[in-house]
Amino acid sequence: MNEFVLALFVALTGWWFSTGVILWLVHRPERYHRNIFGLATITMLVAFYGVQTTVTESTPQSVVTAFCLALLLWGWLEMGYLMGFVTGPRKEACPDGATAVARMRLGLRTCIWHELTLLVMVAVLAWLSWRQANQTALWAFTVLWLMRWSSKLNLVLGVRNYNQSWLPERLAYVHSYIPRRLLNPLFPFSVTCGVIVSFYLINSAIQATDLGLMIALTLAGAIAALGTLEHLFLMAPLKEAALWIWAAPTPTPSVTKTRSQSQ
Repeated sequence: MNEFVLALFVALTGWWFSTGVILWLVHRPERYHRNIFGLATITMLVAFYGVQTTVTESTPQSVVTAFCLALLLWGWLEMGYLMGFVTGPRKEACPDGATAVARMRLGLRTCIWHELTLLVMVAVLAWLSWRQANQTALWAFTVLWLMRWSSKLNLVLGVRNYNQSWLPERLAYVHSYIPRRLLNPLFPFSVTCGVIVSFYLINSAIQATDLGLMIALTLAGAIAALGTLEHLFLMAPLKEAALWIWAAPTPTPSVTKTRSQSQ
């Protein structure tokens, strides 16, 4: 039981801290971004090498290490998009009156290179983990990937809460693809699936007899649960930004006014 609680703690703190670090780095002055992303790319390559060295054994240490490496890989991917290095060919606002289908099609063009890179990274992790004892990095990264796709679909269909001040100025056009709505048809399905997957993974972890497998399933289940919580943040009037107040940029008066008018 102590290992189970510790795994939950690792997942929670890893999710919180890595999100904050990404947010803080993205909002550094743009003149530093090329160097930051260059160092992040080196870290990403080292992380892939680390995954290769951890997949062969499922000791608790190897499992936790693999999970942390998955977070590093995810951080590189997020910074690549938010810093504008891995985005898409379209960098324009969504036309007024566009339908949901049109928003999805045009929105995909704003991030297609990011999405394709994500698929390649999942494929590489699957190749490295094929028939290996430690699948933690693949499981954690895949859960993050599926949860992020679900979040993006909900954003395009419309959400109640969207912290647009977190996006850097160069991605201001992204705001136009996200309408404000109290609810969208996909949201209940997304949350239900998130709850089911989280319960399945956590329940499987509780029943696992192998310690390494138990920790791996707990980490993946916790990430699924946190991803589901992030879905709720999109609709519920919660002040979740306070969780990363130490890393978040201070909203300018114009941004604050825009947010109040759009809600």
